[in-house]
Amino acid sequence: MGWHPKAEEVLWRPELQEVKYSQTGGRNVRYKRGIKKDLVDTLVDMVHEQMPYCPIRYAF
Repeated sequence: MGWHPKAEEVLWRPELQEVKYSQTGGRNVRYKRGIKKDLVDTLVDMVHEQMPYCPIRYAF
């Protein structure tokens, strides 16, 4: 699998992201608190609706 040319448009969402500093001082970007949970909940609901036979063990 390679990098999709439109992936940046989907992943880079400044209005949904915030800066996070790692324990070693590195500057990272993450989804704002609360937003990620809502997105994951929506994804889990969609999967359960379309594929109830497919359990989700982890969603990061």
